[in-house]
Amino acid sequence: MAETDLHYQSPTAREQSGPRKPRERLGSHERLGPHELSGAAHARPAVPRRPYLVFVRAGADSWHQRLIRENPDRNWDCCINWYVEPRNESGAEYYCTAPQTINKLQGFLEFRLQFGEVWPYRYVLLLDDDLYLRPGDLSHFFNLCSYYRTYLSQPAQRWFTHTTLNSLVRNPACILRRVTFVEGMAPCFSAAALAELIHTFNWTKSIWGTDWAWGSLLQDREAVHVVDAVALEHTRSGNGRKTLFYQRLLAMGVEPGEELRGMQRRFPRFPGPRTCKSGHVFSPRIPRSAANGAMLMFEKLKFIVRLRKQFLRNWRLLRARTADLLLK
Repeated sequence: MAETDLHYQSPTAREQSGPRKPRERLGSHERLGPHELSGAAHARPAVPRRPYLVFVRAGADSWHQRLIRENPDRNWDCCINWYVEPRNESGAEYYCTAPQTINKLQGFLEFRLQFGEVWPYRYVLLLDDDLYLRPGDLSHFFNLCSYYRTYLSQPAQRWFTHTTLNSLVRNPACILRRVTFVEGMAPCFSAAALAELIHTFNWTKSIWGTDWAWGSLLQDREAVHVVDAVALEHTRSGNGRKTLFYQRLLAMGVEPGEELRGMQRRFPRFPGPRTCKSGHVFSPRIPRSAANGAMLMFEKLKFIVRLRKQFLRNWRLLRARTADLLLK
């Protein structure tokens, strides 16, 4: 088994690094850290004090510190899985490095092994490090997931952020919208969904296509939702060039598009990402008789998002090519 180093930062140790609001004691379940664990099979982290977990695969420009700082009363623990040289910082409950892993899902698999057979979190959100949610939104997101008992879900994307799929863009008419697909950048798994789908986490190296497999495996169940009441911002729009992650993949001979096409061939019945016809929770601000029509209207208006995305993508490519020509 490959070695994974996990550092557990207890509340006591965090409070020594700066002022924090007093926290209640949890008796025999209060954490005792910090712990240093090497080798996933040797020991387990202390019992969590919060029911939810945010797992971030973090690089040098990760937004996780801001998320932690802006949410002092959060209902979620945080695990930082470095893919660069680890920083000297505190604030998160867990810090782990797994140099042998390639992507976020593989990093999470190594972290999950630390807990053995018992997984203590009700929901886990696997968050890319360039995603930002406003203060309180992550806790609100988890509360909604728990209240509506979502299985596999994700926060919606803001209209004028860097989006990928229209079905994942926020629909103002809904609190919760049933869809066929959630994206690998911010999937949220219930404990049951994690147990069912974790075997897929190493199916691709780029993660492209793994989220396609999730939608396919859950295709005949009302199990996938976008939480429209909470929206995220994708802070990195790209500069028309491949990121370091994709450069590394290409150097390994991995082509993300081909991995996606391989999953599409494996699951030919899956129709792809879309909003379903039913199974939504509508906003109480909209009269019930008008709610479905309002939802459909906003879905159609998302062509604005698509046109803007296409324009910006072409502009970034043109700018990058022009810069390359000028530097020759």
